[in-house]
Amino acid sequence: MKIKFHSFIFLLVAVLQSYQLNTKDKFSTVLYVQNESICSDCILQLKNHFYKYPKNFEIFLSTKSWVRSYFISSTHNLQTYHVIIKEPFVKKSEGIYFDTNLNLFHLPFNGKLPSFDFEDALTKEDIAELNQILNLKLTQHLLHIAWTKMFGWELTYNFGVVLIGKKNFIKKISKLEKILEEKCCDELNRVILDLRYDKGYVIKKLDV
Repeated sequence: MKIKFHSFIFLLVAVLQSYQLNTKDKFSTVLYVQNESICSDCILQLKNHFYKYPKNFEIFLSTKSWVRSYFISSTHNLQTYHVIIKEPFVKKSEGIYFDTNLNLFHLPFNGKLPSFDFEDALTKEDIAELNQILNLKLTQHLLHIAWTKMFGWELTYNFGVVLIGKKNFIKKISKLEKILEEKCCDELNRVILDLRYDKGYVIKKLDV
């Protein structure tokens, strides 16, 4: 009787071990990337490390400033790594970008964004104004944005320079959008568009 009981226990353990091995073999881990269109090189790096060095994948993610966040979900025999790539807000220099909080991060970005220089820390109001500038129509012509305490906003387009200043920002940005719609870009060529006046604006030719 004891022999039969021991045999039954041994058989049960063997079945459980076999089931665990089979279950382990069927377990899959997959990668899902959000915002993958932003950076094709990032996708290649992620996939390469994910499949070649899966045990160190989370360490790899922690070393990449272009990874906004990640989390892991599990359902039955499927484990999924969800990785979110940061969206570049505006450019600092080649390969270095600001996010929406103006924190710098490295990114091998495929697209084109205007560069941005500023003095000291910007207020929430300043960042909101920057966002309005970036949401203007015809931003494909915008090359550079600068902000200083003394002169306020200065924009460099491929047709010339736009001086917005510091006061009455909403009024001036609306005026700029209207001018761009009406005159860009045949009538505006190598000019300085000065919007710092309370009424009207001045267009001057850039010095050659």
